[in-house]
Amino acid sequence: MEQGADKQLEGAFLALLAEHGRIAAAVSRLYTPSGEDAVDLEQEIRLQWWRSLPGFGGRSKASTWMYQVALHTALTFLRRRKRRPCPDPIERAGNVADPTPFPGGMEQRRCLALHAALARLEPGERALAYLMLEGCGADEVAEVAGISANAAGVRLHRVRARLKALLAGEEER
Repeated sequence: MEQGADKQLEGAFLALLAEHGRIAAAVSRLYTPSGEDAVDLEQEIRLQWWRSLPGFGGRSKASTWMYQVALHTALTFLRRRKRRPCPDPIERAGNVADPTPFPGGMEQRRCLALHAALARLEPGERALAYLMLEGCGADEVAEVAGISANAAGVRLHRVRARLKALLAGEEER
């Protein structure tokens, strides 16, 4: 009987990964500058999803729960890691050949600028920005962050303003 429950849990986990597994990769890239750390964090997120799946009672959408676990895991991961100098994303972007002569080059430049701006946000702000960019509304952000919808709306407004200011500063460079 227990083996059947394990198979059912495994099936549910695999279905969640198939539908929302990209969250782990996106959050790990958002919070870790190097490839090795990103892989470690992505594995840690998936492990935490597996460990906490039995406690997920469906009180929220699966994606909301997965965002919540992923973001909490990322913030915990950062606190546990020794502080290492973080490579400047603008510097890394400067080493890339100028993408403007190619189709989609301007889009690539905008994407690099957005990633650079996100890297300059505080970890909590980065989490809110990520959820906002993923299309989550204030209610879902509130649920993931454990705050009221009004507080989420205010924080999202501040994060948008900060991102706009950072991006405006990047374009002046």
